[in-house]
Amino acid sequence: MNNYLNNLTEYPFYYLSQLLKDIKKSPDEITGLHIGEPKGSAPEEAISILNQNSSGYSKYPTSKGELSLRKAYTDWLSDRFSTNNIDPEKHVLPVSGSREGIFSFIQAAIDTSKDNPVIMMPNPFYKIYEGASIMAGAKPYYINSAHEDGFKPNFNDIPEQVWQDCQLLILCSPSNPTGYCLDKEEYLLLLSKAQQYDFLLCSDECYVDIYESSSKPPVGLLECDDITVDNSRSVVFHSLSKRSNLAGLRSGFVCAGEKVIEKLALYRTYHGVTLSLPTQMASSWAWKDRKHVEENRLEYDKKFDTAISCFDNADITRPEGGFYFWLKLPCDDEIFAKSLYQDTGILSLPGSYLGKEVDGVNPAKGFLRLAVVHDIDTIEVAFKAVSKTLSNFS
Repeated sequence: MNNYLNNLTEYPFYYLSQLLKDIKKSPDEITGLHIGEPKGSAPEEAISILNQNSSGYSKYPTSKGELSLRKAYTDWLSDRFSTNNIDPEKHVLPVSGSREGIFSFIQAAIDTSKDNPVIMMPNPFYKIYEGASIMAGAKPYYINSAHEDGFKPNFNDIPEQVWQDCQLLILCSPSNPTGYCLDKEEYLLLLSKAQQYDFLLCSDECYVDIYESSSKPPVGLLECDDITVDNSRSVVFHSLSKRSNLAGLRSGFVCAGEKVIEKLALYRTYHGVTLSLPTQMASSWAWKDRKHVEENRLEYDKKFDTAISCFDNADITRPEGGFYFWLKLPCDDEIFAKSLYQDTGILSLPGSYLGKEVDGVNPAKGFLRLAVVHDIDTIEVAFKAVSKTLSNFS
């Protein structure tokens, strides 16, 4: 077996199951706020397209995907980020959701012939970034996103040697789990670092279309860089899972410079992860349609308004993007999560499971991740329970 497997740690939900294993609950007592799974209905049009084209499941799809699908990607990018000249033949590839796409991209991107390959990532972080780095033979470097800094990743204190060893810097905006959104100045700073130190900038933007409907949409990396030029350092991932409530479709795409896409396409030919033809047809519709995304955004407005109304504490506000509360606790996050589950059946995720201790500090410790994804009635009951438990610890 691959020796790198010995360096992988368990996924956060394993630790949660271990934390709660001695508490017995029946399924009808449990409400899950711990996992980032949309609970809204999938668009009927997408489901209809899947059903109407089911004969396509008998055919092998190509890893490059149909031109009509890739054209849907580039048209959406042009509309959402005001991009120009992104070529569906050169700059995009389908992936089976951003999770699979990012993992496989990292395997293809890291050059282990160079000394001490490093991948930088925010801390706390989506666990895939760390696992993919380890399996690619690179060393993860964790960039703290502390509460006192407004959850802004601290790029200022990164040592010079780490910049020199860096082959890839992973960004997540809006952030999972904090909801922090990078601004254009931050993107431009990091792009200049990528040019200076010769590394790629990988932006996971799967939450970029979930934000308060009356606010400006979060900035995307492609608004700050022209990926059609030879020296572009940008690699961007998008997904239908969150924006379209199509998590089970496992459909997303990667956009990057021509040379990166060319190499990645070769790797994915061997990797064998492709989107079925019915999935591609339904995905094309979803990327083209704006109405269902806007309606979904309005539903999240109502969900967050309901959740916030359950708290007496006026300091609890909606994050800039995404669908999580990153709740600061007055106590240990594991103790709180265990108590919340014991008393109310509410599953939540201790923040410390999403962060890494660096120099004696885990910036995610003392926080709780709560997904604001259920219907309004469920949200009201669940977050009143969270609020009550919070008052018991205050």
